[in-house]
Amino acid sequence: MSLTEHCNLRCRYCSPQEGTPRFARKDHLAPAELDRLLSVFHALGVRHMRFTGGEPLLYPWLADRITHARDLGVAKLSVSTNGYLLDRLSGPLAQAGLKRINVSVDSLVPERFERITRGGDLRRVLRGLFIARESIPHIKLNVVLLKDENFDEIPALVDFALREGFDIQFIETMPLGIAGSASRAQSYVSVAEAEAHIARSHALVARSRATDDGPARRFGVAGFASEIGFISPISQNFCAGCNRVRLTSTGRLVYCLGQDDGVDLLGPLREGLSQEALADFVRQKVWHEKPERHTFNDEPSRAAPVYMMRLGG
Repeated sequence: MSLTEHCNLRCRYCSPQEGTPRFARKDHLAPAELDRLLSVFHALGVRHMRFTGGEPLLYPWLADRITHARDLGVAKLSVSTNGYLLDRLSGPLAQAGLKRINVSVDSLVPERFERITRGGDLRRVLRGLFIARESIPHIKLNVVLLKDENFDEIPALVDFALREGFDIQFIETMPLGIAGSASRAQSYVSVAEAEAHIARSHALVARSRATDDGPARRFGVAGFASEIGFISPISQNFCAGCNRVRLTSTGRLVYCLGQDDGVDLLGPLREGLSQEALADFVRQKVWHEKPERHTFNDEPSRAAPVYMMRLGG
């Protein structure tokens, strides 16, 4: 669930440099409307809800949404964040019931980090990470693979995660946004290349997957509690086992990052549909309209017409 399309960074693979257009407040889901949809998805059997953005820690009612989902009985709650506000918000979020966060750390070199994020301060993110681990037990680092920026840093990123007790996952960059295809051609690295790079210094042991896990293939390293994951939307797509849909902050349910398909839930919500009718509407739409797969590899010159910061990580 993307709570806001706004962000305090402009990462190259996620956002246009100027940011995305601002929606009027009336076009966003209100907190009570979000809570209704949380209840609908829980009733449909959703066991893992991830709050994203933009940057979800900019959303002033994040802790309330976490508490509501926890009280509904959602088994797994997580937040994807750039970590910029973790130093002061991780404690309150943990008190609300949050136990899992994913933090974007694409480089441990301050100058590179600043370039990738278009102005981000690595020291601030690391400070937030170290403070967050005092109250949030499961912390995972997200690394988007960028051939021209961080491929040579993969061993250092893995060693940092193992040493500090963080999980880490490497993600192939996807052709999203207006310049997505050109960016992908310049920056793309497959997870197979990343895995081979790591295997030179660490023996990776495959971990089993639970049915409600995300798309990552997960591995362990002897002597360490941390996990290393690989997400391969391009080279080894996982479309056949996809178990995700995405809700934007304006109430659009998106079935796939690589397709235009989706359905507006804000209208039916404000038209007064009952919880049961909303649940049936969502069930029918997902069952009949969620595409079989994305088409990134079929149409290499085509980019999905959205930016990640609008759909959430």
